[in-house]
Amino acid sequence: MQSHLIALLLVSFLLGSMPIYGQNDPKELSIAVVPKGTDKERWKAIHEGALKASEELSAEGVNVRILWKGDNVAARDKQIQVVDTFTGQRLSGILVASLDESQFAGNIRFDRESDLPMVYIESGLDADRPISYVATDNFQGGSIGAERIGQLTEGVGNVILLRHRQGDSNAEAREAGFIEKIKTSYPSIRLISIDQYSGDSMSQADEASEYLLNRYGRRVNAVFASSVTGTNSMLNALRNFNLAGQVFLVGYDASNASLDAIKTGEIQGLVITNPYRMGYLGVSTLVDYIQGGNMPTMVDAGVTMVTMANIESTEVQELLGLNKTEAVR
Repeated sequence: MQSHLIALLLVSFLLGSMPIYGQNDPKELSIAVVPKGTDKERWKAIHEGALKASEELSAEGVNVRILWKGDNVAARDKQIQVVDTFTGQRLSGILVASLDESQFAGNIRFDRESDLPMVYIESGLDADRPISYVATDNFQGGSIGAERIGQLTEGVGNVILLRHRQGDSNAEAREAGFIEKIKTSYPSIRLISIDQYSGDSMSQADEASEYLLNRYGRRVNAVFASSVTGTNSMLNALRNFNLAGQVFLVGYDASNASLDAIKTGEIQGLVITNPYRMGYLGVSTLVDYIQGGNMPTMVDAGVTMVTMANIESTEVQELLGLNKTEAVR
């Protein structure tokens, strides 16, 4: 009798100590990751971060399979189709970076009808049920950009804001943070243009940048571009107008061209986010929730100002992906 009791207690202990998996598959968690696109380094970094989290979790005994699906063309309707397709499969959870927050949530059936756990990466959604949001504090990122402009101009001068795209909530938050910080902390800085957009294509961005320099080139002291496309196009325009290095340029996110321009002094600051860390934290946060943990409302992936003074530092090199294992910590 005593031996039977001991056996039952042992079985109970072992079952109680096992991780809690989804109902679909007790041996493996299947997590779908749906980016805004697949053709940019940013989305590739999110994928790599998700795979790194999966690798580390597997080493801890939690098998996680990452299902990565996006489209080369950043189209809202196509993204909605991808997510709807995933919701019909036997998944443990899903990560989504939405293209159009205002319209995306209303078109996704699982917002109201499913208990499928979701984490939104980079872009938040107006969903009908509690979610977690892993992203950069874009408002703070714009504020940091304004502080750099204030330092460079010593708080005095004419400044241009080159916006990204209407409907992009991330960029709009950056721009709002930039404008508020300039107005509240640098009263002697005048924003001479805040209504031009770079868009997603280089041709549109080049047109906007050239227009701004044709109109304000003789009196502008600094430019803040709220996207990587706008940063690259404004860099090219400043070079074409022989103003590179004379007009301060602070941009958002990194490209090979903008990083090289930091080293040559043609760009004086880049507000850098960490998409690799977003993918990593998105998966680890979701798995923690699936196993019974609490899903935080917001997980901040962080932001860093990169300048000529710190671009060779260990912190920045890790952030730029030269040591991705350290960059997620």
